[in-house]
Amino acid sequence: MARLPILAVIAGAAACGGDDGAPVELACDGVVRSVSGEPALHVPIGSSITWSTNPPATGMHYPIWARWDTHYTSLERGFWVHNAEHGGVILLYNCPQGCPEVVDALLEVAREAAPDGSCQAPVRNRVLVVADPLLPEEVQVAAVGWNATYTASCFDPYIGTFAAQRYGKGPEDICRDGASLGGTFIEAP
Repeated sequence: MARLPILAVIAGAAACGGDDGAPVELACDGVVRSVSGEPALHVPIGSSITWSTNPPATGMHYPIWARWDTHYTSLERGFWVHNAEHGGVILLYNCPQGCPEVVDALLEVAREAAPDGSCQAPVRNRVLVVADPLLPEEVQVAAVGWNATYTASCFDPYIGTFAAQRYGKGPEDICRDGASLGGTFIEAP
């Protein structure tokens, strides 16, 4: 499979960041949104959490975060919201009927993400790929960085640009590995 450029820029998308809070529309009906920060409180694992956005990009979360550089076919949001608080980017997909080409494209974006010099082995960078059946029905692909979301009806290489722009922007810039909660390690290129 051909490598997707992580910094691919859709015409006009480079100037769009959504930092003023206004939605920015991109290809595949993609939208970047800035999300108002909510208190980053820890709640017990398994707690029911209500967030102000779908997907969540700030707010309450579990006290532990998930292992980095991993593809999860099942992971509760409370874990990966904590990953976002640590400056990570979470690449999400919602494919009830399956979409191996979308998953492969997201995994390639994760593999192409630049290594993070602040991480210690085995962590290469702070990126997760996660299946999320709770995304809105019209959203097949999404990405989350602390206080920002990208949602789209299909895979668009812009997701790599969003990931690069939002990487390391969490209130806790921590690159220690999280808990092993299943999933498959994403091999570097």
